Amino acid sequence: MSEQEGTTFVQWRERAQNEVADDRPQTRMLMIVAAAVVVAGIVIGSIVLMLS
Repeated sequence: MSEQEGTTFVQWRERAQNEVADDRPQTRMLMIVAAAVVVAGIVIGSIVLMLS
């Protein structure tokens, strides 16, 4: 699949941000918290793998 056929990550991210901005503030906060949890999990997992 080429980039012309599907949406690129940047387009998807912009569309998601626009939808969240139009939505309720709780939803925006939930998405921010979810992203923070995912990033924290990746960082902690990387540290655990490096130490083991």
